[in-house]
Amino acid sequence: MNTRRWILGLALAAVAALAMTATAVAVLNDYGPNTCLNGYVWRGASATDYVCVTPAVRAQTAFDNSQAAARRDPNGGAYGPNTCLDGYVWREAFSGDVTCVTPAARSQAWSDNAQAASRRDEVRIWLGTYSAQQQTCNGDSCSQTSDDAARFVLYADRLNTGSALVALFRGSTGRSIWYRYVTATPNGSAPGGRLAVQTGQLKCGGANNAYFRVKDVSSGRWSSPIWVSSGCATL
Repeated sequence: MNTRRWILGLALAAVAALAMTATAVAVLNDYGPNTCLNGYVWRGASATDYVCVTPAVRAQTAFDNSQAAARRDPNGGAYGPNTCLDGYVWREAFSGDVTCVTPAARSQAWSDNAQAASRRDEVRIWLGTYSAQQQTCNGDSCSQTSDDAARFVLYADRLNTGSALVALFRGSTGRSIWYRYVTATPNGSAPGGRLAVQTGQLKCGGANNAYFRVKDVSSGRWSSPIWVSSGCATL
């Protein structure tokens, strides 16, 4: 009897694990909206500076912070106690950042600020549509036909390259209706990866009752939901 209960317990645990929901627990590498793409880390110019930069820039930033006092003019000047010695300027990594650094370090901070959004693991998604094509052959003659029913194609960027989970969830319960594991490939024009998936899910009329989300498997980050109308069928 104990053996049967043990087997039943394992079965129930397996079912629970497979019943994927949109409220899946985040993994260790998910730091919320400030999560960086792989290869980037927080700059750390201040305790709340979460701009994503290379490890080399983070190390330089920490060094500049440690040298801040030595680079200020002890006699003050035009900018009071924040006046820098000749050859140094304010870093301006954030509003009020008067840490004295080289002009090159300030330019680096400005550049990193401008690229901050593209380096975050935002998992940005959007939808398009396509029509399914079928090939019909009669002997040596073949033709392409379409049922003209619009289906969703899902696009994503600002996620890590590698494995990603694309899923459609039922709005009323948050349980998955459909899902597929795919591979995000290098973006080419921006940090991180991108993907495009023909989901096969029909674009229906009526009220929205389901939503798509994408999970970056590497970090555990989920995209925001995109609501759609789901559940119709072709004739």
